Amino acid sequence: MAVIKHIAVHCSPKRFLQYILKDNKTNTELVTGLNCSEDVNSAYEEMKFLFEYFDNTRFSKKSLDKNSGTKETIRLHHYIQSFKPNEVTPEKAHEIGVAWARKVFGEEHQVLVTTHVDRQHIHNHFAVAAYDLKGKRWHDNKTILKQCRDISDKLMKEHGLSIIPKTKRTKNYTYTEWLERQNGTSWKDKLCDDIDKIVMREDVKTIKDLATELARNGYQVRMGKYLSVKPAYLKNAKAVRTFRPGDGYALEELQYRIEYKNSKISFDRILSYNGIQREYALYFHGLQMRYHREYPFARKVTIGEVQRTSDLLCFLSENSIHSKEELENTVNNAADKADELKERLNELNVKMQDMEYIVKHGDRFLELSHKCVKTPLVKFWRELHEMKLCIDNHIKNRLDIEKAAAELERIRAETAKIEEEYKRAMKKKKELTAHYKTALNAFETDYDRIVKEQQSLLEK
Repeated sequence: MAVIKHIAVHCSPKRFLQYILKDNKTNTELVTGLNCSEDVNSAYEEMKFLFEYFDNTRFSKKSLDKNSGTKETIRLHHYIQSFKPNEVTPEKAHEIGVAWARKVFGEEHQVLVTTHVDRQHIHNHFAVAAYDLKGKRWHDNKTILKQCRDISDKLMKEHGLSIIPKTKRTKNYTYTEWLERQNGTSWKDKLCDDIDKIVMREDVKTIKDLATELARNGYQVRMGKYLSVKPAYLKNAKAVRTFRPGDGYALEELQYRIEYKNSKISFDRILSYNGIQREYALYFHGLQMRYHREYPFARKVTIGEVQRTSDLLCFLSENSIHSKEELENTVNNAADKADELKERLNELNVKMQDMEYIVKHGDRFLELSHKCVKTPLVKFWRELHEMKLCIDNHIKNRLDIEKAAAELERIRAETAKIEEEYKRAMKKKKELTAHYKTALNAFETDYDRIVKEQQSLLEK
């Protein structure tokens, strides 16, 4: 089990590096520098150079001005990976930490990894540069931190270590209600059971039919923007809106359950699929049964899970994907395509800036290079040196400037075209990533059990 935490280092980066490299906390064998040195002074200077080059801000900020009203720039990112006591050796913890850093930050980032053994729980410290080697800034947020934790969990599983179980969102109950739920006497639990039975009846076709049947079963019902219900025998109880007891009971979800209760994917349709498509169709059928509460003791499935699973099944079918490997390749190819277009855009932008500079300053460069102006010698050479771009591009006459202007227009046209392609590629990448995430969530939960369960039903 490993816990991942993040701390932003706004000031005193050298003091932080000195702390994580303290001799009494680690040893030289448990220090690894990715794209940086493994001693304090060298690592500090290397990270300082990169930060100041891209940020134009001093790296050695000693303190924060709390009265300035502005948030100070992050100098370094500090991640901590803590392991369960007595579950891992220092060497194994360090190996996992280095692997985690490579997977999270890639090969273009300065990361200093140290493993501390001075406490009962072994833990890794990561000093991460604010910019990578290409000048891309690292931003930490809730989404990134979740991805960091997911990658850590995956590594834990690969090394046979325990992980923190992912718990579902809990609801706030009063002690009385919690006690009733423990004793099986909660009227809200009974309400959910009654709704599950009524929804599946053939004569219930609308929310109004559901409300009518609830009233016949001893509930006081009020319909409006929400459906509010309470047992008639509880005089002092407050009515509860149906979405309160849990997922699957909001008005739109109840309407969906009523409308599609007889629209589960058929076994004939499932048999038309092959490979992972058939597996996933069986899984989808099992989710539908759980969503419509046909398995009363199975985990409850949300409408969002059903819809995402349906979308993924359609995607697998439309793109003739029959294995997990093909799905991964499709997603990776889309990501590679977007990355290639982004890299091409960056190249074009650099060229465009060069041509814009030449078009803007070319005439002045010709004046200086032909000594057509009276300028003090020092100023002359300084100005000429600043126009090194014109020298590198061999600008010798007005015709060269006109060629640069024509090249600028060509680059602008190509850039506009590539930008449109990039937008489409990013949209596709985002869509495929969402599908892949849905598949991973399924594979990591009860996928195998549901598929086997539905396969046995199919064979009957």
